[in-house]
Amino acid sequence: MRDALDLLGACLANRFSGDIALGRGSKSPGSATDIALGARNGGMRPMRLRTASFLLLIASPGVPRGRRALQVVLGVADTGDPAALRALARAVERHGHEVVWRVWLAAAKSGGPARPWDSPALAGLTADVSTVPTWVVDTAWSAWLADPDPALWSLLRGWNRPASAAAGSRTRNLSRLALGASDLSPDPLMLAGAAARFDHPIGESARERLLTAADPLAVSHFCATAVELPDALEYCLTHGLAPSDETERALFFVRTGQQEQYEALDPDGTLLARGYRAAGTEERTALRTAMAAMGGVDMLRILAGQRSDRHDFATLAQAERDLLVTQLTRRGDWERLWRLVPLMSLPEAVDTVDRFGTWRPPVEADRELFEALRAADAWVVDDGLRAVSVLPSSIEPVAVDFTQSVGTAPHALDFSEDGRHLAFVGHSFAGVLDLRTRTVTLIQRGFAHRLSAVAHLAPDAFVVVEDDPRAVGSAQAQRKLHHVDRRSVRQLGSAAGHIRGPQRIADERFMVVAEQDTTGASASFNVFLGSGDGPPAKTRLLHGKNDFSPRGTAVAPDGRRVAVFGAKDIVVADLASGAVNVLDVPRNGGLFQAQAALSPSALVRVTFFGELNVWHDPLTSASPPATSHVWPHDDLPTGLAWSSALHRFVTVRDGHVELLAVPPAPGLRFPDDLVPQRIQLVGALRWKPCVRLSPQGDMLAVVGKGPTIHLYDLTPRASALTGPMGALSRQDLAEVAGLRRGQGLGHTARQALTLLLACLEHRFRHDIGIGDAVSQAIVSDFDIGLREE
Repeated sequence: MRDALDLLGACLANRFSGDIALGRGSKSPGSATDIALGARNGGMRPMRLRTASFLLLIASPGVPRGRRALQVVLGVADTGDPAALRALARAVERHGHEVVWRVWLAAAKSGGPARPWDSPALAGLTADVSTVPTWVVDTAWSAWLADPDPALWSLLRGWNRPASAAAGSRTRNLSRLALGASDLSPDPLMLAGAAARFDHPIGESARERLLTAADPLAVSHFCATAVELPDALEYCLTHGLAPSDETERALFFVRTGQQEQYEALDPDGTLLARGYRAAGTEERTALRTAMAAMGGVDMLRILAGQRSDRHDFATLAQAERDLLVTQLTRRGDWERLWRLVPLMSLPEAVDTVDRFGTWRPPVEADRELFEALRAADAWVVDDGLRAVSVLPSSIEPVAVDFTQSVGTAPHALDFSEDGRHLAFVGHSFAGVLDLRTRTVTLIQRGFAHRLSAVAHLAPDAFVVVEDDPRAVGSAQAQRKLHHVDRRSVRQLGSAAGHIRGPQRIADERFMVVAEQDTTGASASFNVFLGSGDGPPAKTRLLHGKNDFSPRGTAVAPDGRRVAVFGAKDIVVADLASGAVNVLDVPRNGGLFQAQAALSPSALVRVTFFGELNVWHDPLTSASPPATSHVWPHDDLPTGLAWSSALHRFVTVRDGHVELLAVPPAPGLRFPDDLVPQRIQLVGALRWKPCVRLSPQGDMLAVVGKGPTIHLYDLTPRASALTGPMGALSRQDLAEVAGLRRGQGLGHTARQALTLLLACLEHRFRHDIGIGDAVSQAIVSDFDIGLREE
């Protein structure tokens, strides 16, 4: 009988299979038992349940046609259709549970039932729990732990089977926890994480286990989450949960505002101080906020430590030291605050003594140091220390000799944007030097006239200015701009009477100021922007300024902000936003060509008379510049530039690189000496050599004698002298004394070192009993050697 039925099924399936394969067959409209699989089956017509049922008699779900048929049966069974449920039972009997489960769960992922665990179709699949494959149980537990579906939980509870080891230890342990396994010993961190889930039934099971199993480590982990989760905090307060470790418990009570419990546990603040110093930066910040909100906590004792000595204070973050100073100031505890002053950084100490009002130290020696600190300026002191501590007193060069490529010295240089290449021009040649291999990688010769300027644009591409020395006056001048690369030299635009620049700006472009008309009195200048080997485009930066005569240009480190100097004013512009500002130029030095440089916040200019002009916020400033006379007019510096690495302006003069002390913001005091440090450039020419600073400001290129370039490393070194004085050792004291005796120090830098030396000597004079090893180095007449007797 079965063979006959199978033969009949095969024939019917053959007939109805045309509905699937050929898209033809019955012309009657689809019934309620038709399943629209067209979208998933290449646009085929819907397969009917009858067709799918018969097809499953002869086709295995392992082949595409049988799989589609089983999907149809499962889809209709999901609606509770009795015929489909009977067909599903036959399919399970014929093909097995494993195959049907795989198709069922796969269909759920690819457009099948949205809730595969809450379907009438599951009745036949789960009637006998032993037939449910292990991987299905694992899949169900993973799904429920991710999304607590009540229907799925009902199913899992009925199965009463935990996940297998193949599902992973977390899923297996949590499944056993949910089923109430009595022999379970869960990982404390996993148990605490599950207990913190107040949006899932597993959380309730985990919290019950926390209370009954009393695992101290799991409780501590759970309490750690309570400081961030209100539900967890409420649970801890209701059930009296707290970490078992005393120090952790003290921190927990403070973080959660349990003042009575904290005071009973830690009346003298010992535990809180210990925990605070062991905490990370974020937790310290949260603890300070909690201590301030709770009140009744001696924050000074907690922050400064039990002894308030240099080991405790010097390890505090800046925010902690500021809070400590503020608290002592509010209390008027001047004696205790004064004991901390020699442990601060020197600029902090200078700022802090201004808080003392009329109070003075009772000891005469202390009063002398106190008054010296009050007379100092925090910014000047800080800048002076940084100037003298981040670079050595002299720098040896790396010499690059390229005699084989050119015969004479270059007279203009420009670094690539990444600082790895250096473009150069000489009398009739131009090229690029690879600074990593120290070899010339590109050279172009044969220019008719002298080359006077260069701007590096891209790998092996730059622009140069060619001068015609035979021209007399602007009408006959023939200065030309050329684009140079490996392939050719191409003139950009027409010849001009005068050219200022070029200088590289953002996005491998360049800026140049050139004379537009050379027909005599009507000559005028404009700013042009160029890219690649195409002609530069005229801008409107100098629109309406027909009498503007440029003296120089400057470009900020970002390549967006530029400045063009004229005899009477300066045009500053942001090329990205189009913002333009015009600054008035002081009368002295305006008629002569000037050096200029832009930092992120200021514009500086060196005049012909040796003055330094400083405009802060030059794009918006309407004020005259701050001006100071710095250099003699017959010995002016060269190479004025901003160093991002050193965070200051630098110049070169008399074989030295000079670090300038320009205040970073308006309103700050100008130091008495704007050159706090002069660093010897070993081997550098002393009289106005050709120099160029890298874009990052960490390398200086100086042309030497003949075809030689000296490269000087200006990378700043880390220095403890700018940090808390409480962290400095006697070796640091020796370094300060040595720096103070060094050459090239400006007046303000020497004053800063003298003040730092006095603070360190004061600290070591009173720093008895700490137990440091005594250095045998003799550093100055004022050294103090302390030994533990």
